[in-house]
Amino acid sequence: MLSRISYSRCLPSCSTSNLVLSSFEIKKGPPQVVSRRSISGLPPAIAPAFQYASDCYITQGIQLAMEGLHTTGMTWPTVFVSAALLLRIGTSPLHIYAEKLFAKRLHAQNFLTQNVLKKVSDKYKVPLEPDHKNKKLKLETNDKRILTIADEALAHVPVMLSEHGLQAARIQNLKMCTIPVWIFSSFALRNIISSDFHPSVTGALWIPDMLSPDPYFILPITVGLFSFLNLYSQRKIYPGVGKTTLQQKSYDAILGFFTLFAVTIMSQLPACIPLYWLAVSTSGMAQAQLLRHPKVKGLFGIQRLPTDSRTPIRDLFLMRKAT
Repeated sequence: MLSRISYSRCLPSCSTSNLVLSSFEIKKGPPQVVSRRSISGLPPAIAPAFQYASDCYITQGIQLAMEGLHTTGMTWPTVFVSAALLLRIGTSPLHIYAEKLFAKRLHAQNFLTQNVLKKVSDKYKVPLEPDHKNKKLKLETNDKRILTIADEALAHVPVMLSEHGLQAARIQNLKMCTIPVWIFSSFALRNIISSDFHPSVTGALWIPDMLSPDPYFILPITVGLFSFLNLYSQRKIYPGVGKTTLQQKSYDAILGFFTLFAVTIMSQLPACIPLYWLAVSTSGMAQAQLLRHPKVKGLFGIQRLPTDSRTPIRDLFLMRKAT
C-alpha cells in the first residue's frame, strides 16, 4: 500500500503550505520506512539546495535529537525551545573564541598605533595629543608631509595583525560559521512537523495550535524586534572606527529588509517556527551581553575592553558608560 501525505494536509491552516511538499512511502513487510521529500513549489534553481538541507546528516542528526528530547516526556514546544538553547550552548565556543581574538586584536591595534604615532612624533618633534573626543591619539600638525608619513606607517598595522592571526574577517567568520547550524535546525523542525506522523503540537495562551500561524502575529513581530535589538546592541558595542560609512549603512539596510521579509514569511508559517527563532534570537542576545560582563570575560580569559559592563542590558537602554 502506498500512502502519500502532503505538507498542506499536515498544516491545513498555513497559507504557505504550497511552498514545501513532503511525501513518504511506507511499504508492507518488515518494519521499514523510506522517506522521500520533494520541493515542488520552489524555483528549480534552489529546489536541490532545499532538498539537500532537508536530508543532510546534520539536519537528520538534529531531528533525531529533537525526537529524543520528546521521548523524555517534553512537550513539542518545550522540545523546540530546548533545542534552540542547547544548540546555542553548543556553538558558544566559537563566539567565545571570536570575542577573545577581537579583544586581543583591539589591544594589539591600539598598542601598535600608539607606538607608530609616538615614533613619528619624536622624529619630527610634533605634539601627540588625544582628539577632542579623547578617544584616539592625533598628531597636532597641519604639515601634510608628516601626516602622509604617519598614514603610510599606520598602513602596516593591519599587516602585522594579520601575521598574528588577528584579521577582522577571520573573527567575523568565526561567528558567521554558526549560521548553517540554525538553517539546518530549522529544516529539522520542518521535517518533524511535515512528516506522515506529524506531532500534535498543542499551544497555549493566544495560540491554541502551534501548527497554525500566530493569529495575532505576536511571535513573528517579537522575533523581528529582537533581531533589530541585536543589531542595535552590536552597533553600540562595536562601533568600528567611530563613524558610519556608506558600506555599513548599506549592510544595515539590507539586513533590515531581510528581517522584515523573514517576519512576513514567519507570520504565515506554523507558530512553532517563530517560537523556535524567538528562542534563538533571545539566547543569542543573552550570550552577547554575558560576554560583556567582566566576571564572565575573566572566566574565559578574555581581555577587558572599554565596552565591558556589569549591567550590560541596562546600559543598552540607559546609555550609561561601561565600567
